[in-house]
Amino acid sequence: MKLSTHHQWLFAIALLPGLSACGKDAPNISQATNAAEAITVENPRIRATAPGQMVSAAFMTLRNSSPTPYALTSASFADASMVEIHETRMQGNMMQMQEVGKVDIPANGSAELKPGSFHIMLMGLKQPQGSGTQAQITLTFSDNSQQTVSAAVADITE
Repeated sequence: MKLSTHHQWLFAIALLPGLSACGKDAPNISQATNAAEAITVENPRIRATAPGQMVSAAFMTLRNSSPTPYALTSASFADASMVEIHETRMQGNMMQMQEVGKVDIPANGSAELKPGSFHIMLMGLKQPQGSGTQAQITLTFSDNSQQTVSAAVADITE
């Protein structure tokens, strides 16, 4: 049976939805089922420590590509006895740091953890954090999903 050109096009168009389901395509972020799947961690880094220093901080950008808002609610770091999410703010003439329960990551938006703002405090370090190394940080989000990221340890001057 020979199809006309018009019918050949209609037949090809009808096959397209089925063809896109074949093979192993990259996951569709719009179909993410939890925060760990929806949030991309960009530029994760840890401030290198000076000799004898037992505290450091981690910074990164959390980009949420889903229509659902999430929050970073905690983090863990194997080389620290205590890990907290902090925010630095001006109180009068003084810069003060305080623990916060979460960092909101808006739907289709981002949250930046950076010096002088939100950051992850790494306290009671078991060993120095040397520049040029990598370390693992596990992030926990508001839906209890988790994501472990490898962060570069560097001299952070921002």
